[in-house]
Amino acid sequence: MRLRSSVRGAAAGLLALTLTAGGLTGGIPFASAAYTTETVYAAEQSEGTAAAGNPQTVGETDLSDGFVYAQLSPSAQKVYAEIYQEIRDHRTEFTVHSSDTEDIKQAISAVLADCPQFFWVDGTASMSGFRALGTWTITMNYIVSPDEIDGIQARIEEKVQEYLKQIPEGASEYEKVRLAYEYVIGITDYSLASEHNQNIMSVFLNGSSVCAGYARAFKYLLDRAGVWCGYIEGTISDTGEGHAWNVVRIDGIYSYVDPSWGDPSYGEDHTDAKQLSIIYDYLCLTEEEMLRARHQPDAGLQLPSTTDRSNDFYIRNGMYYEGYSESSLSSALWNAVDNAIDIVYLKYSDYDSYTQAKNALFPDNDDVTSLLDAPIRQRMEWDNASSMRYYYSCSDELWIIKIYW
Repeated sequence: MRLRSSVRGAAAGLLALTLTAGGLTGGIPFASAAYTTETVYAAEQSEGTAAAGNPQTVGETDLSDGFVYAQLSPSAQKVYAEIYQEIRDHRTEFTVHSSDTEDIKQAISAVLADCPQFFWVDGTASMSGFRALGTWTITMNYIVSPDEIDGIQARIEEKVQEYLKQIPEGASEYEKVRLAYEYVIGITDYSLASEHNQNIMSVFLNGSSVCAGYARAFKYLLDRAGVWCGYIEGTISDTGEGHAWNVVRIDGIYSYVDPSWGDPSYGEDHTDAKQLSIIYDYLCLTEEEMLRARHQPDAGLQLPSTTDRSNDFYIRNGMYYEGYSESSLSSALWNAVDNAIDIVYLKYSDYDSYTQAKNALFPDNDDVTSLLDAPIRQRMEWDNASSMRYYYSCSDELWIIKIYW
């Protein structure tokens, strides 16, 4: 199903593969078929069926590090391995083996979450089989014909190489994550009208997408850079609208990233044509911060608890303040003026401190002088300007203030 976005959210393609007694619903039609014993046997012996050995590996690929794969039951992991191999080999129709159709539903959903490289499928399929024997024929819906896959892959690879070439020798895992965040946002505009906006083609080929495309492209880049990353689907808690984001592991520390909300083309507050090129508010947040920002993961998805904030963009760059201090706020403003810095970033440790800073910068009372007044007047004098327009953005959820001119 395709869900539209809410304020400060994004459209997500959330796979709804709910099995009922009558079959699959939510976009996956079920074709009932009572096969003969001979037909079932032929399907089980068909070429290309995954071996039922260790479900953690397919060829040389280790599946065990997959974020959603690791949360499946052993029986669903075996189905996952079968489906993974068949999609990887570009087969539109294949056989899987399971006594529980719920395992099939979960496995398809998990493969689509863990494997953004499978851009040629959209996650919908038809299914038929003999329930008593636990053998099912799956027909995946391809949005790209098999003979076009290699050509599209080559075009995607050009973009991946652009990103990889930006990574300096000896770069840390954090730098790789930050560069992937900046790269995806830099080449993409948020658009509900983007073609194939549920997968990486929308980002790497079209340059426009929604949250699912951003999050899958971000994961794809980090997979290539050797940094662990998971794809998460959920909702925006106050609207119930679908959304997608990521979890990353940097030097053993987990944190959350939302690349689509980091794109100003989605809806960062701005006036006239003035707009930031990138929003770092959603780069490496804790679980508590994501909940404050209304990110609610789907029920049943187990997310790592995150309390370590050392990879927070604002903390790493000296823009984080424990408590409110007029002198530290003033110092940040004057530093920007003295050094011709166009953006002042401020993140506070608590809501009260954030509110004090916001009131000092943007007082409601006209009789109160803003702390911005003197630095801006100095900037005007140095620029020999008779007037100066500035812009600002305030996040009441994450306690962040940005001022830019």
